[in-house]
Amino acid sequence: MIVVGTGITGSGRATYLKNVVDYAKGQGEDIDFEDIGPRMFKKASSLRIEIPEDKILDLDITTLRFLRATVFEEIIHKADSYRVEKDLLISLHMSFRWRKVLLPAFDYYYLNKLDPDFYITLIDSISNIWMRINREEDLKHWRGRLNLKELLIWRDEEIFITSMVADMLNKQCYILSTSTDPRLLYNIIYNVEKPKKLKGRPRMLKAYLSYPMTMVRDREDFEEARLELVRKLEEKGVIVFDPAMVKDMVLVEKLDREPNADKVYVEDIDIAIPADEIREARQYIIDQTVVRDYMLIDQSDFIIVYYPVKELSAGVLSEMIYAHTHIKNVYALFTEENISPFFQTYSTKIFRDIDSLIEFIEELVKLTTEVN
Repeated sequence: MIVVGTGITGSGRATYLKNVVDYAKGQGEDIDFEDIGPRMFKKASSLRIEIPEDKILDLDITTLRFLRATVFEEIIHKADSYRVEKDLLISLHMSFRWRKVLLPAFDYYYLNKLDPDFYITLIDSISNIWMRINREEDLKHWRGRLNLKELLIWRDEEIFITSMVADMLNKQCYILSTSTDPRLLYNIIYNVEKPKKLKGRPRMLKAYLSYPMTMVRDREDFEEARLELVRKLEEKGVIVFDPAMVKDMVLVEKLDREPNADKVYVEDIDIAIPADEIREARQYIIDQTVVRDYMLIDQSDFIIVYYPVKELSAGVLSEMIYAHTHIKNVYALFTEENISPFFQTYSTKIFRDIDSLIEFIEELVKLTTEVN
């Protein structure tokens, strides 16, 4: 199996993919890893062309295409060995935002010739991306080139280009945060996509977890209950896509609480982001959050709604309607006594406690295994 992982600078793409490979090898899988960027530098060096990292994107586009082509020719030459028994995880960019211009970073001809089994775009919270670019030594040539809004645009472009290429090649495309456990992508590769290729193997189900994030943000009891629910679902053989894998809205909420602040401090990563950059990027953060959650629903088999509050959440209801109208079952856990008729209308099945939900999901997983 051949998997292509894309992602912008600062997303943590290569590190995450390496961790996935290490985990897979620890599970006894025969898998290799290729990072196209470093391979291009190595190829240039073998041709006695030394290119500083901060200058490669200033090269003539024909030279860049030549370096990329030679690397892909070498990989494609041994691609047949990755079709069944062995696996290959490839790390690359689809685009670059350099000197305020969008540059292509892929060759459609070679991706078509390579014929990957599926694509995945690795993303992360925009504050993490901003932090890596401004702190990590090997990314220092990117410092000061892109503000928060431009990074948001670039991240969105990378998702869009990857999904368009995958669609043209009739391949599955996922998005996933590098802040998640590497086991998540491992399970997508070996327990979702590979079983499709090797008929007869049981396949894990994929669920999107919907819940009223803003209403429960400061409730430790909910956080513990949510993590316990995710753990139980994973134990039953369900891959869970949690919208909290990307925490961009935290920046907006912090700025709304301190509208006159000069900087917004992000405790988790100990960094302060200029408030003006967040103000400029505010609407991008909001709109991308909504669309990204819909994309996570698209790549899921069904959604699970965990609703432990009385108030009506526009976000949760919108996700339920989206799933319902996109032919996804909605399994809802409502712990409060009264349930809105809107929630009832868009729920496939309603549960009153976690044990009942888990018991149902366990039977659903068994049924899917028997069908496969």
